[in-house]
Amino acid sequence: MGERILLDTDVLIDYYKEKIDLPPGNIYYISTITLYEYIRGTKKPEEAKKLLEESFIVAALDNQVLLKSAEIWRDLRQKGILIDDRDLIIGVTAITSNLKLYTKNAKHFKRLAEYGLEFYKP
Repeated sequence: MGERILLDTDVLIDYYKEKIDLPPGNIYYISTITLYEYIRGTKKPEEAKKLLEESFIVAALDNQVLLKSAEIWRDLRQKGILIDDRDLIIGVTAITSNLKLYTKNAKHFKRLAEYGLEFYKP
């Protein structure tokens, strides 16, 4: 069995634009935030949402993600190195679900590595 991987929105967009392939044998997830970010940019959001939910496991935005995100946000704020809330929640979804994050914007997420975020490198 392959790795469990959470796709960031940028990777998901490139996948559907056929700019990248997702290596077979892995289990692919998207976060609720990625689902939202993707469908808000489409002309047919209901169809896009259905396609994504059929194609990927959607990692829920649950209490564990919310509480951990708030904890990390407070710590990052104290350090003066906040990141966008959407990126924070996507990263924390990966952390709390024990998933590796596949993103093209590792720079945005690298501050979460000290909290346990791991990156997938194809």
